[in-house]
Amino acid sequence: MKWLQKFRGRGAKAKLVKPGGDHIENLKAHPAVDIHKIGETGGLPVWVDVSPKDPTTFTYSGLLWEIEPMGEYIYYLAGEFPKNEKGLLRYGSAKTIAEVYVSFEDDVISVERSEMQRWSENARQEMTDSRDFIAMRVGQITAFAQERSRAAGYARHRALLALNDMRGGAGYMEQADDFFPSPWVRLLWSKEAKTSQGSRVTKVIVRSSDPDQILAPIHDLFETLIDRYQSIQDHPLSGAIRM
Repeated sequence: MKWLQKFRGRGAKAKLVKPGGDHIENLKAHPAVDIHKIGETGGLPVWVDVSPKDPTTFTYSGLLWEIEPMGEYIYYLAGEFPKNEKGLLRYGSAKTIAEVYVSFEDDVISVERSEMQRWSENARQEMTDSRDFIAMRVGQITAFAQERSRAAGYARHRALLALNDMRGGAGYMEQADDFFPSPWVRLLWSKEAKTSQGSRVTKVIVRSSDPDQILAPIHDLFETLIDRYQSIQDHPLSGAIRM
């Protein structure tokens, strides 16, 4: 694939990549890949599963399509990803996804810090938490959030995370609103740390747009991933890209 590349520092900092054509041309020029699932959890195929004690070599490059890389190093990836004609996992087309990654990008960390503070506070004002929805399906949760928002006259579609311990991080539950009316739910958690390669943010995301998906199993997976990856060891990482 023809890339025009500009390097943005060394090590953990991502390499800025400008595609040589549009997405059709770039996909046509992309080499074919042969990606296999390495396991399964709760019915979800698992594609990446790296111990928090080890360095990861996985990035979005050569693995995912339908997503713009922003310097992510992937530690865990599970989801019902269809594949495109080159064998890449179609990120935006999966109904249910669980993902853990770290990033060293200054702007990504700054935005993450700001948004987590803002939306966590917003969630606290809603007086609901994720356990209130545990037995509900994604479609039911979406309908509840939309009805609640319409009744209030403003968006009310976030909730606190019902975790006994936030493990030094911050997070919230997000539900679809009338601006994005299709059913979906996201559970988000992140934690910032200082490392030998600079500031690092760890992000855990579990989301589903399957209206029939019950929250309980994906909520359990989310908490399991936070427990496992709350303190990823400090290792030199390289190879991430951003567009």
